[in-house]
Amino acid sequence: MNTNISQSQSQSQSRLNKYCKLMALLTFIPIITILIGMVSPLLFYFFDIHNIGLESGGYSFFIAHSADSSDIDPTKLSTWQAVLVTLIDTIIIAILVYAFFQLRLLFLSYSKSDYFSVSSANYCYKFGTTLVIWEVIQLITEPLSSLILSFNNDLPERYISLSFTSEDLMLLFPSISIMIVGQILKKACQIAEENKQFI
Repeated sequence: MNTNISQSQSQSQSRLNKYCKLMALLTFIPIITILIGMVSPLLFYFFDIHNIGLESGGYSFFIAHSADSSDIDPTKLSTWQAVLVTLIDTIIIAILVYAFFQLRLLFLSYSKSDYFSVSSANYCYKFGTTLVIWEVIQLITEPLSSLILSFNNDLPERYISLSFTSEDLMLLFPSISIMIVGQILKKACQIAEENKQFI
């Protein structure tokens, strides 16, 4: 009876490891897609190329742009404006790449049956934290980007754009939840390690 239960648990763990390994492999898709999207701000602001076949929300993949790209004429931007907004948008995209990289490391850790360890909990925590940082930085940089982009306009036509939508809230809440769960798992693993030393 115990042998059958042990075999069943072993098979279940083996399947779970395979699923995690598959998810680690599939995580390459958003990472590569977002990495390609990192070129989009440069192409848009310097070469007036609105998308490279990966259009989402304007010109760039997974970016909540400060203004509708149809309202912006990149050819009228000064070099310093183009450089600054390209840098801002590229940094935001890079943060998202880092988040998915942490998620991939988490699945790789789980694929090795490393379910309850400080390192696995750290990957979970970093994934959630990075998503929170990504969302907050988008909210902070939106007014800055809009001011930079409208700086050449006459004074009455300069503007600062700021928005917080239900989509932002829907992303922020689960991101904070993942971050907290990761921190709880990390603390639980640390307590388990400490208890082992007393046994």
